[in-house]
Amino acid sequence: MQARDPHNLHSARPQPPVPSCASAGRVLVSDHPAAAMRRPLRGRQPGTTLTELMIGLVILMILGAATVPGGSALWQAYHVRSAADELVYAVDFARGQAMANRRAYGIQFTDPKAGGRYVFSVVQGTGAACASLSGGVVVRDVDMGPNNLTNSPAILITRIAPSDVTNAAAFPCFKPDGRVIRADNGRPFSAPTGSVLGNGDIVVELQRIDGTSLMGTPLQVQIGYNGSARVVYGRPTALLQGSGKGGGP
Repeated sequence: MQARDPHNLHSARPQPPVPSCASAGRVLVSDHPAAAMRRPLRGRQPGTTLTELMIGLVILMILGAATVPGGSALWQAYHVRSAADELVYAVDFARGQAMANRRAYGIQFTDPKAGGRYVFSVVQGTGAACASLSGGVVVRDVDMGPNNLTNSPAILITRIAPSDVTNAAAFPCFKPDGRVIRADNGRPFSAPTGSVLGNGDIVVELQRIDGTSLMGTPLQVQIGYNGSARVVYGRPTALLQGSGKGGGP
């Protein structure tokens, strides 16, 4: 019997077989857990992105607003408010351009269809006087009637106060100094009979219309004598009518 060498400690341990290069490659790359975590994913994993989820929620909200009680009224109010904001923007645009270009700008409320006014236009004059608007050019047109270009629900301009503005020639004119006056005689709009508006202020009322039927609650835009504009609620136009003389005989 061969005696063990006590100084050779490795001689008594069984030595594992040395893998070949091919098998070693498999152990290091394929079978090792850390290597498996570094494997590239094959193709896109199934799932829903945050953008897709948000789009789905918006669609559900729109469908819900059209079906739940009161949803239709909210939808109508949204379109009326959008039209009112469009008019406020047009007023701010006309006033800003008048002051920047030193020219008169006007907002004309036209009646291309029977039954009410749907369109308002921003007109640029050829000079600083309001009389120059008669030969001016239209720089912005907003059609809120049926079959409009944006396919939006029809919005009707139902009332304009004071009574001066019902005269087609007495549309608001924005001077280079920022004031709003009548385009026909250059005077401020008449003082209202009520106390909710100041002298020279204007109120334009808008409401949703379907065919010939008015729908929902009307909304109003107040245009101040200083050219500012804002959306207001519940101003009875019967109390806003002035003399119709525009500050003079």
